[in-house]
Amino acid sequence: MKTVVLSVLAAAVLASGPPALAQVSIPNTEKLNVQPKRVKGLLLGFGYEMGEYSGQVKAVSKQTRALGMFSSDYAKTSFTVASPRLTTPMTVSCEGGQNRFGFSWIDFKRNDLAYVCNFAGGPPDASFALVLSDGKFMEKLHQPQRAAEIRYGGVTLRAKTKKLAGSMPLASTSSLSYVILKGDQEVGAVSRTTLKGTVYLPVQGSPDRDAAAAMALALFFFNDPGTQSR
Repeated sequence: MKTVVLSVLAAAVLASGPPALAQVSIPNTEKLNVQPKRVKGLLLGFGYEMGEYSGQVKAVSKQTRALGMFSSDYAKTSFTVASPRLTTPMTVSCEGGQNRFGFSWIDFKRNDLAYVCNFAGGPPDASFALVLSDGKFMEKLHQPQRAAEIRYGGVTLRAKTKKLAGSMPLASTSSLSYVILKGDQEVGAVSRTTLKGTVYLPVQGSPDRDAAAAMALALFFFNDPGTQSR
């Protein structure tokens, strides 16, 4: 079993230059970087800033491999969100994973990916869930297909994996870019690499901005078990 604490990787990210930005054209959105930062006295995890949003992150992933017969991926993340519209910081706790059996002599359906987040200190209706989704052949070649939904302060948004202009052109074993939708309308996007990336949020004053920000952060900090993709 291999356990990875993401804070161990944060030092390399903090020392690196800014990420390559995806060129995305979504009307009435603002482009923001997710900026990791050191937090004095914080031994596990790291801090971040994204526009008017800031907080701290702690994330752990575990992998279990058994001679090609069984594999299990597990992710647990906790992050806080402070913003001018929250009287106290909100804590978001996320957990989930995916298992797969690999018996060659029988078709054994694996458990689908399930990753959910609970919110403390936010709107009473706040919830987030991410699952496996299907996609076209070329889409699945580029990145694993995911779908997510968030409910936040009376706003419901969806997200799905989508190759964005300017994102990595080669195939990946983790989901790198998402588009955020309200109904059928694109209202935001996320383009990520390990611990760094770019988000597009509805402009300041939009009633969807906080929900989209919470969605973007949950997607950004998710340590995706991409090798389990369809």
